[in-house]
Amino acid sequence: MISRPPALEKFCTRISWEDIDQESLMSYLQICLIEETGGSAGNNLDKDITTKVCGISNQGIAHIVARENLIVCGIPLIELVFKAFSTKAITINSNFKDGDEVEKGTSIASIKGNQKDILLIERTTLNFIQKLSGIATESKLYSNIVDKHGVGLLDTRKTTPGLRILEKYATSCGGSFNHRMGLFDRILIKDNHLAAKNIKDAIAFTNMLAKIKENQQKIILEVEIDTIDLLIPAINGGVDAVLLDNFSPQQVKEAVNINQERVVLEASGGIKKNLLESYAVAKPHFISTGAPIHASRWVDIGLDW
Repeated sequence: MISRPPALEKFCTRISWEDIDQESLMSYLQICLIEETGGSAGNNLDKDITTKVCGISNQGIAHIVARENLIVCGIPLIELVFKAFSTKAITINSNFKDGDEVEKGTSIASIKGNQKDILLIERTTLNFIQKLSGIATESKLYSNIVDKHGVGLLDTRKTTPGLRILEKYATSCGGSFNHRMGLFDRILIKDNHLAAKNIKDAIAFTNMLAKIKENQQKIILEVEIDTIDLLIPAINGGVDAVLLDNFSPQQVKEAVNINQERVVLEASGGIKKNLLESYAVAKPHFISTGAPIHASRWVDIGLDW
């Protein structure tokens, strides 16, 4: 029986809500507050001039409602947005958790409090939940296709600046595994690194990788290749994983046969939803794509009294 690559489990990680730094998130929400209120001094509630001139100040219950079938993501943000925007108390109730399927017409969460407080946070809250649920919903569509073939889905660093942790959390809620968070947590040598080092032949390629692995044994070492000829030199260099960049499904299958489970294989590069099945059938360990983040649409979610 052929053993699995030693680093495989290290790729099977998902961000949880508890992994997200709440202080950093609250700092980001302060930027959102400035967007909505103009950033000047004074009572934030008075900055909502429409609600103010309408004389709205009664207690009420609002429902965040799914207007289409979706995978929900962002429920914990409701309370955080309110804390950032207002000092008054509200009560939030939900029968769902992030990652749950929600049917059209269902109340995702209820918010009880002063109506003017709820109106203050309405747009920002909906923006987050619509965006993140859109990513989770799209990620679920992708992961469902590859999961049945025993292949994992990986996200990428093609994220909105400042929102990476939330967007990657949303992909995990949809069933994706999370690739590296940044430049600090995994070594991924790409074509521009090789070009900068003027690496032009297989021997130099292998020697470079072997030296890096010798000095960085505790960190995952992955290398990107764009031709099948570099797979064996990469394996001989002691890497943990190889990214097959812009390989066709047939080339991925060939790489899988050559690899014989020695290293983790990741297929990547312009793999759209309609091509997922053909790549998954080739049986790389993972298919990585940024599409669930950068090509997803905001799902339709509204707030009703």
